Amino acid sequence: MKESVLVAAFALIASQSLAQTPASEAADAGLATPTGHDVAITLSHYNYQEPDAPGISIHGAKVGGEYTGTWSLSRQQHWFVQANLRGEAGTTTYDGACAPWFIRPNSASPNGYELDLGAFSPCSESGDADWYGEVRGMIGKDFVGEQWSLSPVTGAGLRHLSNGTTGIGGYRTDEYLYVPVGLTTRTMLTPHHALSLSVEYDRLIHGWQKTRDSQLGGGLLPATTTAPAFTIDGFTDISFTQTSGWAVRASATYQVAGRVSVTPYFLHWTVNASPVNTETVAFTVNTITAHEQLGAYEPYNVTNEFGLKLGLHF
Repeated sequence: MKESVLVAAFALIASQSLAQTPASEAADAGLATPTGHDVAITLSHYNYQEPDAPGISIHGAKVGGEYTGTWSLSRQQHWFVQANLRGEAGTTTYDGACAPWFIRPNSASPNGYELDLGAFSPCSESGDADWYGEVRGMIGKDFVGEQWSLSPVTGAGLRHLSNGTTGIGGYRTDEYLYVPVGLTTRTMLTPHHALSLSVEYDRLIHGWQKTRDSQLGGGLLPATTTAPAFTIDGFTDISFTQTSGWAVRASATYQVAGRVSVTPYFLHWTVNASPVNTETVAFTVNTITAHEQLGAYEPYNVTNEFGLKLGLHF
């Protein structure tokens, strides 16, 4: 009787162990999203473009860092949450078009003139400070098989971009609130070398853009054959909202050895044009100052970034 009970107990334990083996062994083999902390250094090339006329490009190399923390919500069901912080900075080159200010007669103006822009011509500027940062919160679930796992994730993200110009840091800033939806597939190439492939789609919910023209100051423009000399005394800042845009991200992470990984990645943003908004410019002709409203908008723009991450997991 005693031996029969022991045999039955051993059989029950063995059956439970066999029932748990596929999922637990797969997780232990590294197919589930690893919990813990990941830090990385990044090197990338960044290119922001406004392709419509007159067309501009802001481009250059960037260096940065990234942190991702992953915590399990349910080890049995493979639910997890992630917090992600990343930032990159560098100096960029502006290639685009510039236009001169000029005045022409307008009897409705206090000083008898109105301000306008002349014809655009190519211009370039280098050494502008440029950086961006992102913060993201994600929730996901692992679907673990014997050889591969699939890990869908979603959450919320906020991206802050800062462009400098003419020695003015943070002259133009953007904030994008977006919803990411991603998928990662993972396999073990060898017992100690994992390969992960990730793709993600981000939907822009709302964008805020601010251009700090007040920091440009003013200056004297000489007389011409058709107009007297005048001074631009200053501009107000101008802001825009953007509600239509998207991004895609793709990456491949290879576990080189132990806790070290390398990740080539690609990031693309497309953001549609904003509605028109106005700013005010003050200009003086013959000691009389006038204030004029100027309309502007944030153009349709695309950004492409290619980069490489060297990561450490702990």
